[in-house]
Amino acid sequence: MTSDDLYVPPARNRVTVHSGWSEQAHLARRVPRRFTDVAYRAAGPRERANWDLERADWHASLPFVRTTQAESVLAEMDELISSNRQSVDEAKPAILLNGLAGYGKSALIKECLYDLHRRRSLARMAVRARGSRPIDVVHISARAATSERSIAERLRDFLELPRSGRSAGEITASVLDALFECDVQVVAIDELHFVGQTAAVGRRLSNYIKDLINSSPCTFIFAGNNVLDSEIFTSDRGRPDAAGEQFLSLVGIRDIEPFTIVERDDVWMRTLIAIEESLRLTKLQQGDLFWNCADIMWGKTGGRWRSVTRTVNLACARAIATGTERITPELIASIPVDALAAEHAAKYMPTLGDGTWTSLPRDVDL
Repeated sequence: MTSDDLYVPPARNRVTVHSGWSEQAHLARRVPRRFTDVAYRAAGPRERANWDLERADWHASLPFVRTTQAESVLAEMDELISSNRQSVDEAKPAILLNGLAGYGKSALIKECLYDLHRRRSLARMAVRARGSRPIDVVHISARAATSERSIAERLRDFLELPRSGRSAGEITASVLDALFECDVQVVAIDELHFVGQTAAVGRRLSNYIKDLINSSPCTFIFAGNNVLDSEIFTSDRGRPDAAGEQFLSLVGIRDIEPFTIVERDDVWMRTLIAIEESLRLTKLQQGDLFWNCADIMWGKTGGRWRSVTRTVNLACARAIATGTERITPELIASIPVDALAAEHAAKYMPTLGDGTWTSLPRDVDL
């Protein structure tokens, strides 16, 4: 960036419809250049202001970190998608990413779908266009989807179909036609735990989703918070009923875990190293985050991906605003803990540094 450049923030696309989602998938984010503190201070006011805005956007949406668990889950999803070549009248296996809130399930799905969409878009460049608009993936959230109709409407809206049809059956029929015509490979339904408010509603919806799996040519990917205990799988007696058991027979469960320090391995440190390398602070020193702040970061966040990225983003914003331009334990300590990690922080922060626990690995080979 030069002093004559005006900063243009990343595009904001409506990702609840395919056209916006596709634009977001292809969005090439410019990586902010690095400034030394001397160069930053020597720059003109406009250049500094531009760079401050650019790195603020960058820190708010840091690059996805492919941890060992992430690589394994992404490989499993990719293998499932590539192997699901059964006839349309045969049931195709699905996958459910299950875990508590903030563990990175949605980030994993987005990484998988964006990668698939980009690869297939490149492959289509050398192929003559067909009559229907190609749509590789459908991605919806089940928030407030308490009926078959509401799920069908979200699928219809993502596919950008005309808002015709009054019943869930009519809307679903048009959705299924589009899934075939547009050669959709994957349907991802996130936040599955919102589906159903009672066991009776959950039973109907589990049957409905199972029928979608059986009637479409697509691989289904689901994600949700502690879904196996939700109404979609359980009867009034708290155990899976016949509908829930049929749904589970099609779905492989992959539990997503937070970072842990029990084994004292280097996964947590390697993740913080990757995050630190992405930061754009003028006085940042190697090890500020992954070594000096490793324990306090884990103590405050419990290794939940959402809590980690939120804490880092707020810390960077405060470091820029105050001119300190570094990540320090004192700075991390000043960042308010989010409600998701509050219980964990209340347990571990009082014993921070007293030798009771540490997130640092037993053997460090940097």
